[in-house]
Amino acid sequence: MVLNNLAINIKKIEQEYPDNPLEFFKGKRLCLFKACLEKYFPGVRFGMRNLLEALGLEVTVCKNQSCCSGTFFQRNLITRAQFAAINERNLNEINKQSDILLVSCNGCYNSLLRGRDFLKAPEVREKTQRILDELEKKMGGEQYPGQYKILENPKLRIMHDLDFIYLIRNEILRVLKYDLKGLKVASHYGCHYLNLERDRNMETYLRDKTKLEELITLFGGIPVDYSEKESCCGWGASQIVIHPEDALRITYKKLKSAENVNACFLLMPCPTCLYTLSKPEFRDQMYEITDDKLEIATIHLNELIAILRGCEEEQCVSLRRSSPRIHYIYETITSEE
Repeated sequence: MVLNNLAINIKKIEQEYPDNPLEFFKGKRLCLFKACLEKYFPGVRFGMRNLLEALGLEVTVCKNQSCCSGTFFQRNLITRAQFAAINERNLNEINKQSDILLVSCNGCYNSLLRGRDFLKAPEVREKTQRILDELEKKMGGEQYPGQYKILENPKLRIMHDLDFIYLIRNEILRVLKYDLKGLKVASHYGCHYLNLERDRNMETYLRDKTKLEELITLFGGIPVDYSEKESCCGWGASQIVIHPEDALRITYKKLKSAENVNACFLLMPCPTCLYTLSKPEFRDQMYEITDDKLEIATIHLNELIAILRGCEEEQCVSLRRSSPRIHYIYETITSEE
């Protein structure tokens, strides 16, 4: 069985389309993976879909997928085989629907690749197929050939939204209405993005991460460095449940560090990090722990691009609760002055 790496080969695209990497994606079916925590931030998916349509690309939202199950696995609630089975079922459905899967969440991106890695162990692969066989029986059989089989050499390729946006960054400039007007912006990549070495060699892994900073500069902002830049958002999967105060102290240090360098907002490529760093209840609990009320705003990269494209505020920054800080950023960027 061939368990090929599903991560898209970015370097190959750059070599084959040096002048305009966007050309690679034309004529291909793109699909947006539905990350669970996007429901708190609808602008994350809206922003990417709106951008893709503006660029003339064919895009749909994944239809019959479930949660990537990464949080369940990280909290030791499911086995490696169960984790792999959930991901194989998702990949089977997506492989049927699209050529390229775009993922807005670090955890989902990591899970979809990691589940395939686990299948390299014969005992995990055998148990995974048994789980899929049982699922097939419960669902009354296949709706299409191979629906409940481990995918062998699928055509599907997976790409993180940040990598996609960075790759076609010059083409994105053509469809933006506004710029960042010199706002100071701090960046947060997230653990699952920084530590994902399975589609990167060690040289790439150790190299400074600059994609967000380069995008901030390209969009007319000023990237600012801060001491907790590469630290965790505080989510830590099980840690926010088992050791909530310790986890929130990590979140506090992250936000305070960015606030100390006068960043207008914290930019990130992951809705799970966004949830952790912006949830009002977490901010309230941090205030109770530290007696320090943090005001710095947080935005997903896709939401920011929607703002820069001139989309309506309720579409591109759909936080479930009103945020004066986010409103200020929106008004600053979209001001005609």
